[in-house]
Amino acid sequence: MHILFQINALLRFLVEMITLVTVASVGFTKYKLPLNLLMGILVPIAIYVIWSIYMAPLSPNRVGLLLRIMVEIIIFGLCDYMILTKMSVRVGIVYGVVVGLNAIMAHIGDEIYGSSL
Repeated sequence: MHILFQINALLRFLVEMITLVTVASVGFTKYKLPLNLLMGILVPIAIYVIWSIYMAPLSPNRVGLLLRIMVEIIIFGLCDYMILTKMSVRVGIVYGVVVGLNAIMAHIGDEIYGSSL
């Protein structure tokens, strides 16, 4: 069972990177100037900084479970909203399902094995 949570941790990292790339690419291509600079540069940088300081599993400043879940809903929800409205409904639904299942597995793994998977 431990290997399943390790695979999910790898998938989690990939989801986080896909989220950053998606927000940046949709921000640059689907919005007009100057909003495209905000959505394509500043939002991904803000997501990266918030995630690395407060959300990363080995961060010394990692916030509690409830706040992590709220931040994940905001970040992944923003990305899913951008995909749904600016790209494709099907891709948005798949992204939302994958992110949701991955988050559930990640939080279960954190509770069982701790945050050092």
